[in-house]
Amino acid sequence: MSWRSPLIFLIALPLLAAFNFSPMSQSIDLGEQRRGAQFLIENDGASNIAVELSVRERRMGEDGTETLNETTDITVFPPQIIIPPGDKRTVRVSYTLKDMPEKEKNYRLIAEQLPLKVDAKTKDQAGIKMLMKYVAALYATPPNTRPDIKLLSYKKTGDELLLELENQGGRHRLVTNPVLRYEKEGIKGELRSADLPGLGGENVLAGHRRLFRIKSLKTIPPGAKVDLRIDD
Repeated sequence: MSWRSPLIFLIALPLLAAFNFSPMSQSIDLGEQRRGAQFLIENDGASNIAVELSVRERRMGEDGTETLNETTDITVFPPQIIIPPGDKRTVRVSYTLKDMPEKEKNYRLIAEQLPLKVDAKTKDQAGIKMLMKYVAALYATPPNTRPDIKLLSYKKTGDELLLELENQGGRHRLVTNPVLRYEKEGIKGELRSADLPGLGGENVLAGHRRLFRIKSLKTIPPGAKVDLRIDD
């Protein structure tokens, strides 16, 4: 399945309560003996809700499109749960493989609300409520790994800047406050985050490349030496 993944989906269905799910991003530290993490589901509605949880392995194309595949690397307990109104439950995810990966592995944890049968208390309620689906980021992270994002290429095409980035490190990295610096014949300049719309805050997974097409009012002289700086 390929998709541009929002974190929360809302589908209009009658007579369904909403819920909160957190955190939306979490790592399993593979250096720990237990190799697990926890997520919290809170029912802030007025009726019971049912939630199903599943995990998919996550790959990302150069354009940011994700592919999610079935995996047995991660177990979820419980995989299905019913939560009374005003109550909360903890869900545990565990990494099952014994071998230590060289780089961080990437997953999506999906928490999807399931419809419950309409009972006498709710069948006459008016209005539309939302069926919710959360898609959280989940990482299995080996110890002593770091991100290392490199600018592989820079190209000016029409009114676009084409930047090819690669994360050559062992864990994911957000492109935080990027600065594109250039120099030609002793003249230096830079494009900051505001000049690079669509780049700041983007995720580059370990071992992945991303190609960014950026429309910017500023330009870089042809033949200039270009490098990228990202804030820690």
